Amino acid sequence: MRDFFRFMSRHPWIYVVLAFVLLIASWAALILVAARNPIQEFEVAPPSHHQ
Repeated sequence: MRDFFRFMSRHPWIYVVLAFVLLIASWAALILVAARNPIQEFEVAPPSHHQ
């Protein structure tokens, strides 16, 4: 485990790459959820004007 932390401290750019991978994965998950759950459409009655 110490070797892993030593490797990561020598290559800090890996954190940036991992952040982008996490960002892309989260966007892909959100798009998949949105595609599988379409918006339910319904009609809205026009507002009544009270005086």
